[in-house]
Amino acid sequence: MTFAERLKEVRLVNGLTQEELAEMVSVEKMSICKYESGKMMPSSSTLIALSSALSVDISYFFREMSVQLKTEPKFRMSKNSEKLSKKEQQQIIAQTQDTLERQLEILEICQCKDEYVVDTGLRRVVRSYEDIEVLSLAVRAAWKLGLDPIENLLEVAESHGFKIILVDGPMKFEAATFTGEEYGPIICLRRGAPKERQRFSLAHELGHYFILEESVGYQNWDAEQMANRFAAALLMPRELFVQDVGPKRKSLNTEELCLLREKYGASTHAILVRMVSLGIISQALMKRAMEVDGEEHWSSRPCGEAYSDTEMPRLLRKLVFRAVAEGVISEQKGSELLGVDGEGLMSSGEVA
Repeated sequence: MTFAERLKEVRLVNGLTQEELAEMVSVEKMSICKYESGKMMPSSSTLIALSSALSVDISYFFREMSVQLKTEPKFRMSKNSEKLSKKEQQQIIAQTQDTLERQLEILEICQCKDEYVVDTGLRRVVRSYEDIEVLSLAVRAAWKLGLDPIENLLEVAESHGFKIILVDGPMKFEAATFTGEEYGPIICLRRGAPKERQRFSLAHELGHYFILEESVGYQNWDAEQMANRFAAALLMPRELFVQDVGPKRKSLNTEELCLLREKYGASTHAILVRMVSLGIISQALMKRAMEVDGEEHWSSRPCGEAYSDTEMPRLLRKLVFRAVAEGVISEQKGSELLGVDGEGLMSSGEVA
């Protein structure tokens, strides 16, 4: 079933229906259905057409599948009322599976597969706001982050055992998490989302992981509220944050808020909510600031400012470049693992 499984996976990765793929390679939809069910193999000319349409080497179709995700992920949307279509869900799952397979392969090649392990001892039940603040500090301490702003949360989480994967998805999609897999917790984020949104989405998903489900019910909180509180505490640790903004404020300056946004890598909305949760400002002041922003758009960045997608999970890229530089794998194999065109893969040059 290798060919059938591979064809279906890469079709879903590309977000195509069987009918759409059939049209691209000039065959009947039923033929694609039979290929994917293992009832029929394509001719040589159709195999070449499939390879071209799906942007994979022909050899891809005949490699054994090493990753099969078994659990249903929890999809997080920008609004609770929004939903993903079945096709959109399948594409996100297929992209996750494909990227994870490449990541595990390079970890195996570099013999560091067991180097990145999540500290499950940090997970706990919380019963108060203070418990969440303490939990966020415990994670920071375990990860040796101190109280400084986190420069690249995606890379930090990766280096502590979380599989962080960027996937293509609709604007309404924020994140998806697989928690019951043998490979450890897997967190998918929307590729190309603004930096602060990716960071908060990841911190939010970390909150879901570290705060045990038994915590739900405290003061009528739900899991989303608790995860949001954890995310804010992780990104903006109380001690440093209060030092920056003061313990009590009756007015705010928009330039100050923009500077805080850049320092903490958080949206101005998240910063204002954090101020309210710590008792620094009133709900009324936060509301006024948001109303002014709605009229003047002071929190919007200048047109063309490079602030989107500046944080990246780097584990896969670092290991691939190491393996290519040391001659463990070829540049062509490195390109395949990264899912990119091989031209210019090592354009930075080799240092002997």
